Amino acid sequence: MEQPLLPNTEERTWASTTLVEELKKVSCMAAPMVVVVLSLNLLQVVSLMMAGHLGELSLSAVSIGGSFATVTGFSLLVSLVFSNLFLVHAFSIC
Repeated sequence: MEQPLLPNTEERTWASTTLVEELKKVSCMAAPMVVVVLSLNLLQVVSLMMAGHLGELSLSAVSIGGSFATVTGFSLLVSLVFSNLFLVHAFSIC
């Protein structure tokens, strides 16, 4: 009738090894996307650093231009891509 408080150690090691294997697979697939996102963010940082040497007006212009491009162009493009993915998935189920 008495149940142990901790699960069996064999089950725990099986679950932990399976989890580690899955994390390795996912990290191998996600690593290129992480590099791309970091590169895109660093591209804007480098542009700001280069324009910062020219003066305050140039720095503010590059900053506002980068923010405007991110809000209007990139976010719109990403939302269109994801909405198309959801539509394709929804119609493939039917």
